[in-house]
Amino acid sequence: MIVVMNVVRAAEGRAADFERAFANRERRLAEVPGFAGFELLRRQGENEYLVISRWESREAFEGWRRSDAFKAAHAGDGGRGELSHGNEIRTYDVLELELPA
Repeated sequence: MIVVMNVVRAAEGRAADFERAFANRERRLAEVPGFAGFELLRRQGENEYLVISRWESREAFEGWRRSDAFKAAHAGDGGRGELSHGNEIRTYDVLELELPA
C-alpha cells in the first residue's frame, strides 16, 4: 500500500471556497481499481491542507494518473487552481498499519 499526499495552501481569504470546491467535486475515485481511501485535512489554524489518497500499489496510483477519469477530475481543477497554491506531492510506502478491532 502507498499513501500519496498533496500539500497545498488555500489562497488568502479563500479557505472556505477551497473546501467547498472539494466538497462539491465530482467523485470518481471509488470506481478506480486499487483505490483504498481519500482524506482532505486542514492544518489547525492555518490555510494549509493535505489531500491524501491511499492505494493498494504504486501501479494502481499510476494507473489512476494516466486514466481519462483523472484527466476529467482535474480538468480546470474545478476552480481549485485559483483557490490554492504551493502544490507539493509526497508519496510514502505504508510499512505498518494498525486499525481498530
